[in-house]
Amino acid sequence: MKKSLISLVPLLLVACAAETPVEPSAEPAAAAPPSPYAFEVNLTLTPRAIEKLETTNEQVNVAAMYFGIPTSEAAPGVDEHGMEVGLGRDDVVVAPANVLVTAPGKGFDATYLASIDGAPHVLVNVYSARKTHTDNLLSCGIYEGPVAMAQQKPVDIQCDLIYGPDGEPTAVEN
Repeated sequence: MKKSLISLVPLLLVACAAETPVEPSAEPAAAAPPSPYAFEVNLTLTPRAIEKLETTNEQVNVAAMYFGIPTSEAAPGVDEHGMEVGLGRDDVVVAPANVLVTAPGKGFDATYLASIDGAPHVLVNVYSARKTHTDNLLSCGIYEGPVAMAQQKPVDIQCDLIYGPDGEPTAVEN
């Protein structure tokens, strides 16, 4: 009888053990609201630019550099020339394609927002991402103006390869 009771002890311990409560699955964290400085860029590359970048495994960088006109040359955050106040930047790297790119505005730094006169501006510059080439391969348009204007409709940026005097594609520093 002792032997049969001893063999039941592990079973009794298991049966009496408190069940570990199972935590209800946590709901996924809510996505952060979009930045009030986000906007879209309608990126268009020529077929030859796409082909060149694809064959060399190169990508495209869409840079959005936020800034403002300073209230004075002595305003906090003003650059060494007294011309602008830097407010951060976003760099979005994409595959070489005609695509709508979102500049998320996450790189916008409002630290010196009080130092600018009027609304924040953005300079959009597009160039090859230099993943496989040390030099820029693209000649692209730019946008410079108020962020609010860029938000009204996608900013159009068109790109082609950079060509030298001989008509052949070249690369230059950008």
